Amino acid sequence: MTPVQSMIAVTYVRDIDSARAFYQLLGFREQSAGRAETSAWSALYQGDLSVLLAYTRPPLEIAPLPLMFYFFCNDLDAIVAGLGTAGVEVTQTGHPPHAPGGEVKVLDPDGNTILIGQQERSASPEDPERAEGTAEPEEAEATVRFSLLKEAAAAVSAQGGSTVGCQVPASGGTPCPDKAEVKLADSGGDVAWACLAHAEEILITVPAAFIASRGEPGLANFLSRRPQ
Repeated sequence: MTPVQSMIAVTYVRDIDSARAFYQLLGFREQSAGRAETSAWSALYQGDLSVLLAYTRPPLEIAPLPLMFYFFCNDLDAIVAGLGTAGVEVTQTGHPPHAPGGEVKVLDPDGNTILIGQQERSASPEDPERAEGTAEPEEAEATVRFSLLKEAAAAVSAQGGSTVGCQVPASGGTPCPDKAEVKLADSGGDVAWACLAHAEEILITVPAAFIASRGEPGLANFLSRRPQ
């Protein structure tokens, strides 16, 4: 079997011009584009990377949980400076093992999460955390880390939030007093609304558990509507 040779990330956008301008801040350049009465597309390239922006009218129904792209760069400070000049809010997420030179999080105009990391540590004398001979920073306390659970909770909140409390009992079997923020499910078909603390515990200890969509109808409902 011949392995795949390349990949193009495709995302549907609400405004192709504003989306293209955002990705150009990351160094992408438009190589080709096209427009029609009810659709448009823009192919952007940066080195070996490709992003295809697509627009259609009426717009497609996009899943509540946005996409996430991860980009590596050689000069994170320069990209952060360019984003800041353009008025894009940047969240520092620390210096994880896969990005010793730093990592930031931004949102594109359509709400997709963009993580940008630098794989090589910068030797900058102005940064005491990166200076040679200094101790590693306490990143868990000093930085905000990206959390898929928090992204899912934000998506639920944007749709009005949950109407139930956490359905996972606390230690000793007492009801959890916290509000439910995310919906979890497993391959057996069980579902439960949980606070972030209990959701994280479940995802770590229950191998078959996953984050579910907010809508109640599931696969059984979909199959019941299929023609016989």
